[in-house]
Order: sequence, then structure tokens, then C-alpha cells
Amino acid sequence: MLEALVAVAKLLLAVLAFVLVGWLGARDKRIGGVLLTFPLLNGIAMLTGADPIGIAGTVYLVVAWNCILFLLAIYRYEWLPPLPVNWGEEAKIIARSLFWVALWSVGATALAAFRDDLSSASWLFFLQLAFAVFYIACCWSAPSSRAFLTFAAMWLNRQGLLRVVAFILVFVALSAIAYSGKDARWVGWASALPLPGIFALAMLSATQAKADLLSVADTVLLGPLLVIPFNWLLAHAIIHLRSEQAGAITEIATVIVFWALAAALVFLFLPLFARWRDSLKRGSASRRPIP
Repeated sequence: MLEALVAVAKLLLAVLAFVLVGWLGARDKRIGGVLLTFPLLNGIAMLTGADPIGIAGTVYLVVAWNCILFLLAIYRYEWLPPLPVNWGEEAKIIARSLFWVALWSVGATALAAFRDDLSSASWLFFLQLAFAVFYIACCWSAPSSRAFLTFAAMWLNRQGLLRVVAFILVFVALSAIAYSGKDARWVGWASALPLPGIFALAMLSATQAKADLLSVADTVLLGPLLVIPFNWLLAHAIIHLRSEQAGAITEIATVIVFWALAAALVFLFLPLFARWRDSLKRGSASRRPIP
């Protein structure tokens, strides 16, 4: 019974993540970039009964691959894959999502297979930190000036409903495949699949200009700096709760508290960081000599 409730909760949370990432990504690209890898599904995976440490070990590696995939998709979505010019938005969203999921599966499967040799929360965190600092220093873009979309304009219409239905169908199919076994390695593999982010990014690529997507890329690499400590801490918290036989309700409450804290970090501190980085960029631009 608990397993069925967890499966339903995972689906509902995945749909919620897809809707919110798509909307917030269209409104605030920098927040949207971090939310592409927000650990909603990682938290649900910890409740499956599989080894939390094993799940987290796979997530550490795969989330770094997720960011590389997102950067490739943002910069090269026109030919990743190449699509006919006359295709509609929905067709492009579905085609790109399926293609990116296929690319993700290749890299993520290879990393999961070598998890025991490669996975280490500490060195992966600092490697990701160095990569993020380098990218932000060299490639930070100007803030997007596009007007905010309302939630109703994006989702409460026929196109929005079709996109949600397409997401649900793909999510259910992939979850059935991934959870055919109970190996923590592959449960972690499935929980690290950024399907909400992939669908949301595909939607943004089909509906907005490429220049606007570069603001999403600004903060994509910050995602693992949230996900890695989130999973390390949550895995150890779940293990402690199980040793104390705290029960499923306490575990679920703990996961919700972790989500709330992670979301607070994103929504409270990321706008401050983005404004600081924008001010540095403007200052640097103003000091350049006029040719």
C-alpha cells in the first residue's frame, strides 16, 4: 500500500515540478536554471525502501551529467535533434524531450554502472563548484527583459493540457521500466532523471527566443551544489529514522522539510546572487574603453 502511495505521490510531484519549472523558468530564468535539477524525485526515491546511501551515490554522479546535458540542449537545441521547420510547438517539445531522454540514458547508465568506482559526494561537489565558478565568471549573460507570463496563459488552455498529458505518459512509461528491479543503483538512476526539467526546457526552447534561454544556462551548474548535499544529508537522516523505527509518516515529513529548506535556499538567496553578478557584469562593461 505504501509503495502505491509513493508511486502516486511521485507522479503528482513530478507533474507539479514540470508545471512550476516551466512557468518559473519563463518568468525568472535564473531560478528556472536551478530548478531544472531540483531534488523532488530524489526525495521520493528515498522512501522506496531501497538503500538510501546507494541511491544517493548514483544521484551524485548523474546530476552532474544532467547539467552537461542541459547546457548542450540550451546551446544546441536547433540540431539536437534537427527537426523540420514546419513542425508545430507540441511536436518539437515531444521530439526534443524524447531525444534528450535518450541522450541522458546513455550517459546516466554508464555512470550508474561505474558508480562504486566514481561516486564521492565531497570530490564531486568541489569539482562541480569549480566548474560552476568558471562558467559563471566567463559566460554569465545579460538578464532577460521578456515580460512575465501568467500561470493561466501558460497552462490553463488546450496547449498546456496537452503538454501535461504528454509529460505524464512519458513519465509513467519510464518509471515502469526503471522500477522493474529494486537495485538501489537503478532506483537512484531513475530518481535522477530530470524529466520535469527536460520537458520544461523543451517547452521553453519551442516557445521562446534562444537569447532568453541563455539566462537559464547561467545557473544550471548551481543545481548539483544543492542536490549533492541534499541527498547526502537526507540519506543519512532516513537511515537514522529507520534505525529508530520512526515509521513511514515521519520519513515523509522529513523529506518534505528537506524540500522546503532546499526551496528556501533557491528562492531567498539565488535572486541576491544574480543581482550581485549582474552588477559586476554591468560594472565590467562600463569600464571597457570605447573603441
